[in-house]
Amino acid sequence: MGETANTSVLGRIAAAGRDVRQARAMTLPKAMRLTVAKVADALMDLPMAVIGAVVDKASGDQIEGQFNDDALLMLLDGPDGHAGAAAFDPVLVGGLIQQQTMGSVQPDKGSARAMTRTDAAICAPLIDMLFERIAPVLDDPDDRTLVDGYRFGAKAEDARTLAMALDAQEYALVRLTIDIARGARQGDVLFVLPLPDPLDQVPGEDAPEEASTQSAMTDTVMALNADLKMVLCHLNLPLGALQRMKPGDELPLTPGAFPNVQIVTSTGRIVGRGIVGHVNGVRAVKPQRKPSHASQPLRRASDEPLVDMPDVEEIQGPARRDEDPKVAAPEMEADVPIAVYTPDPVAVDVPASIADEQPAADVTENLPALTDLPDLDDLPDLADLPDLADLPDLAAGNG
Repeated sequence: MGETANTSVLGRIAAAGRDVRQARAMTLPKAMRLTVAKVADALMDLPMAVIGAVVDKASGDQIEGQFNDDALLMLLDGPDGHAGAAAFDPVLVGGLIQQQTMGSVQPDKGSARAMTRTDAAICAPLIDMLFERIAPVLDDPDDRTLVDGYRFGAKAEDARTLAMALDAQEYALVRLTIDIARGARQGDVLFVLPLPDPLDQVPGEDAPEEASTQSAMTDTVMALNADLKMVLCHLNLPLGALQRMKPGDELPLTPGAFPNVQIVTSTGRIVGRGIVGHVNGVRAVKPQRKPSHASQPLRRASDEPLVDMPDVEEIQGPARRDEDPKVAAPEMEADVPIAVYTPDPVAVDVPASIADEQPAADVTENLPALTDLPDLDDLPDLADLPDLADLPDLAAGNG
């Protein structure tokens, strides 16, 4: 009984200490309350208080439904290419503009207007300083990672456009209800920040450990069992014949089934084929491997060592001198006879007197001049030729 009492007392003391620690810890909602008030006072000399802060989670598919098209929608640039978002209630945007232009905030009159890039430019310094100051005061490392490094990026036209720019799997929704100018205006501010993906690899000091983890994962996956089934053949039997079957009955196999066994997975997908045989007195299936050259032909010079073919040297033909004047004629030995082909001489009848007096090269000098040919005007008249119309008609003939 005393032991139980001591245990309960120690439990109450530990619980009290834990509550005190949690009360002193700087959580994300508490840091938002303090930081928003300090940033608004430092930038705009504007009393601003967070009267409500809720942190929630949502998947990437649910983000578009979190935005209102009439709000000021802004894209936030984060570290490592991550993107977040911010949505300001138009009532709050109007109060910030009044404070910047007139130095005071008036109550909202309910007149709605479209948000512009000027509105985003006024809210941008507030966003940048908020994320710059809130990260160092957080106690939880996960909260620091969530908000660290974000700043204003650009204004979004509508909720659909902003949601398309956010591509993370899960997001943290930080929804703040803000009061400005001691009750003059109240509205909501929504920050959408991507949660870290547990599958993301963080480069740096843990790189060797991550490499070993990847190697261990590969070894684990390769050591997994893969169940395969060997299908000898498929038979179609009547249901009545199947019910009448008993031990000892024989089934007819499809001809050629043994050399054509199907290797299938548990889902029925065919991954290969094999041949039924035996090894050490036990039935076995030898997978049929498709030759690699059937899908990857070896036709490059670098593939020559992989091809089981005799070596064939390429013969270089002699270069022709008329093609390349730089190629010199090959040297030949003096004692090698060279045969030169010459055509047969042409017989020309030459008068004996000319042949005796002049050499063969001067025969053309004593030929008659071409100017002694008869003139075309001296040709006989061709009027006596028969009329061509009397010729037989070729189309009408048998030919």
